Amino acid sequence: MLMNTRLRLARRPRGEAVNDDFTITQEPQPLPSAGEVLVRAEYISIDPSVRTHLNAGQSYRAMVGIGDVVDVPVAGEVVASGHPGFAAGDKVTGMLGTQEYGLAQGDLLTKADLSIAPLPTWLGGLGLTGLTAFFGLDEVGKPKLGETVVVTAASGAVGSVAGQLARIKGARAVGVCGSDEKCRWLTGELGFDAALNYRSPDFYGELKAATPDRIDVVFDNVGGPLLDTIFRRLGMRGRIIVCGATSQYNENEIYGPKNYLALATLRARMEGFIIFDYENRYAAARQEMAGWMKEGRLRCRENIIDGTIADYPSVLHRLYQGESIGKTVMRVTPTD
Repeated sequence: MLMNTRLRLARRPRGEAVNDDFTITQEPQPLPSAGEVLVRAEYISIDPSVRTHLNAGQSYRAMVGIGDVVDVPVAGEVVASGHPGFAAGDKVTGMLGTQEYGLAQGDLLTKADLSIAPLPTWLGGLGLTGLTAFFGLDEVGKPKLGETVVVTAASGAVGSVAGQLARIKGARAVGVCGSDEKCRWLTGELGFDAALNYRSPDFYGELKAATPDRIDVVFDNVGGPLLDTIFRRLGMRGRIIVCGATSQYNENEIYGPKNYLALATLRARMEGFIIFDYENRYAAARQEMAGWMKEGRLRCRENIIDGTIADYPSVLHRLYQGESIGKTVMRVTPTD
């Protein structure tokens, strides 16, 4: 009997998720019914936001229940299909979970065209992270020609794309990240106009110098004290895009903004969004981004880490340590 290795949530984490918060199970490999597709995982998306779905309570999507497989995006190969639109050998992406073999309705899967980009990029620049950057900037931030866009966690999966898209739209892109190496990557390879290390002892002075006309759009992935500092440089009618808050995901007490009254003084706004609201426009957005990739105007980088399903928690931990540049994915090593 063919078996399937799965990672299930054993308990609600306190702070950062650790190995003991999960359990590994071995179960018979499922078979697809009519309309379903069985996919062998090749790459698993590693995203800081997964931590928010391991809590109790409510969010924009269902929380992972105790005993459930942790639900994450996966890219892999179809091994069996009960759906007429998919055949064995097709490369696809979808919410297939932390397991070696995932079963999903074919209508919920996306075919990956490897002539456009390699499979890992379909989890990054052409996946939910790239789409998050696209719609957050396009629908909420709406940067105009010559405006200044500041992106936090700019060397990450979403931020690195958001800054490049700002440049494509004719805006100035200023990235904020956690190391000088990442700053050099943003300006040297991705074309950001400036990049700042938030660990610098004179970070605010450097931010002020990089934004002489103040800030029109903030694409925020971090939240916390960093966002409070950036508030101080917000310009008249500025827009803050609330995409994520990586500084808060593992905290038991959430840090709220202290400088929010600047929104009133500057007639500015702070607005969140959920990527799933734009699902019917994913294909069109991917086509546009693929065109920019072909032209060399949009570059994507994947940080690929090899590991088994059981290694998922430790790979997630590495992401929170700030070790990666670009989109982190785990290349699945089959269980012996």
